[in-house]
Amino acid sequence: MTEASEQSTEKAARRFNESLDLIQAGKLEEALESLRKAEKAAREAENDAFLLHTLKLRGQILESLGRLEEALETYTFALKTNEELLETDPEDELYLDLLLMNLNNIGNLGNMFRRSGNSQSSKQNYETGLEICQKRLESQPENDFYQMYVGNTLNNLGELIAGMGQTEEAKENYEKALKIYEKLLEDYPGDQEYLSDTVMTLNNLGTLFSEEGQKEEAKENFKKALEILETLSKDYPENRKVKEELSLTREKLEGI
Repeated sequence: MTEASEQSTEKAARRFNESLDLIQAGKLEEALESLRKAEKAAREAENDAFLLHTLKLRGQILESLGRLEEALETYTFALKTNEELLETDPEDELYLDLLLMNLNNIGNLGNMFRRSGNSQSSKQNYETGLEICQKRLESQPENDFYQMYVGNTLNNLGELIAGMGQTEEAKENYEKALKIYEKLLEDYPGDQEYLSDTVMTLNNLGTLFSEEGQKEEAKENFKKALEILETLSKDYPENRKVKEELSLTREKLEGI
């Protein structure tokens, strides 16, 4: 590392730490300005790890300020930069950890856009995360996180586009998600999280079939969800969420 590069790295670290102090003090706009300087110094130092940390933090601040479109732009750039770095160094643990954080960030942002009624930006978030994660799965098909992320994102995207009237595409997404959960449960039979994800998607698919007037298909999916919930209810009798889901699924099945 050259002397100039070392100096730039030190400057980036100083500005990054300064931004953390400003966040603690509730001065988010000042923190963004400090991060801008940290990012500039990280680029000058050609310090990719520092750059990714800076982008991740900037996206989180923008999200907390409600500047969601800017957060989307930042997370998308961070993910694509992260992906490019992994192409040259696929085993780098720091880059891998940051990729998981960035994927979660863009997925959560997609949920925020969906709750606010901004369907197009929500769809963009989901599709960006999905594209990158599916590419990672091509080289690491057994990676649990990538499988779960793709399954959950397909489910969320299915819910979103079902509400936009794209029912056939939504069904395809739900069915792809179920195949992923099925594979995960083959490797981890009885896993509560994967079973709960399966129930969520089965109920979504059942609701879609019911709304389309396909009663038998709807019943089939609600019955499968009910079976899993009854097992979960026995295994986790104190879990209130499972009991609520069990009651709601029974109501849906009886209402057909």
